[in-house]
Formats: sequence, structure tokens, C-alpha cells
Amino acid sequence: MSLGNIIDCICKEVTNRDSKKLEELLEQLYDYESPNILDIYPYQIKSNEKYSQVEIFFDKLEMIDFQQKTQNYHSYQKSLEKFERFFELIWLKSFEFYAFYYLPEPLYKDQLYYKVYENEWNKIIPKDLTEGILLNIDEYSMLISLIKLAVSDHLYIHFIIPEENIVFSGNGLAFLIYSQHNLDLLEKIANTEGLYIR
Repeated sequence: MSLGNIIDCICKEVTNRDSKKLEELLEQLYDYESPNILDIYPYQIKSNEKYSQVEIFFDKLEMIDFQQKTQNYHSYQKSLEKFERFFELIWLKSFEFYAFYYLPEPLYKDQLYYKVYENEWNKIIPKDLTEGILLNIDEYSMLISLIKLAVSDHLYIHFIIPEENIVFSGNGLAFLIYSQHNLDLLEKIANTEGLYIR
């Protein structure tokens, strides 16, 4: 099946709310090489030595960073806000904006990633735990909760926009973009928010 056909099927199944079929289709996306990437850098950094000096990610932070609002905290927050604003603009433009995710197992409530984002975790955990969680995001607060958890690198998520035939997959400070359409508008939005599509 071509990438375009898989994306079409994903966008159809998400509106049918068939999470099992959706899961199978999403797994097929990984067979395709060279998806576009939404990233904080305009190119892949080839030197691990250089990258390790500038990288900032959630697990590099400690509780004191959050308590004292350190430079590392501000750097991380700045990157997080870029993704929040990018997805907010896509969400506002879209009639339907779906999220599909699995809760991490186990979820360690004594770890920093839970303590800092306890409200967000409580918001996204359904009352009846299911295998894969599929929801149409109507509430802005739910969108922001999911983005915070995904960017913290502790929740792998798929955002699916059926009318645009596009799927964003990822966590951390980069998301894969699966689409057969022109990404000019997305690229303008990303660049405006300090992100890059490569």
C-alpha cells in the first residue's frame, strides 16, 4: 500500500473510531523512509559532541530547575511553547483534530515527569483504561496537556487531521509528518513559531 493510501485509510478509520484498525495502519507508517520532520533545528546535527552541549530535553532537568526557574528550565519552556503554539494553530484551523496514544507502562508517579505534569496526566488518563486511546480534541486544555506530555518525551502520540490528510507522530522535540500534500502552510506556521520542517 502506498503512503498516500495508508494516510487516507488512517483518516477514514479515525472518523470511524476503529482504534484497532487505526493502530495497525499507524504501525505501517514506520515502513516509509524519509518522512518530513517538525524540529527545533533546520537540519540534522551530525556531531553528537556539539549536540550534547546545546540539547535541552525534559529528562535533563531536575526539580530544582522547575522550582528556581533556571536557564535550563527557560530553554526547555521556550521549546515547549513553540510546539504548543504550532499545534494550537493547526488545531484552530481543523474541524476535527484527533489524538491516538498509549499510556506508558508503568507510569511512575514518584518520578519528575509525573510530579511536574500530574494535572496533565490526570486529564489524559481515561476512567476506563483501554489499550489505545483515541479522542477528538475539542478542549484546548486537553490539547496543551497532550503536547506537554509528548514534548517531555514520556508520551508517544499521533495527531491526525482527517481533512488535511496528515499525521504527526512523535514525542520529544521532534515530530514525524506523514502527508502527501504540499506542506507550505505548515512550514510557514512552523517558521513563524521558531520551528522547522525538514
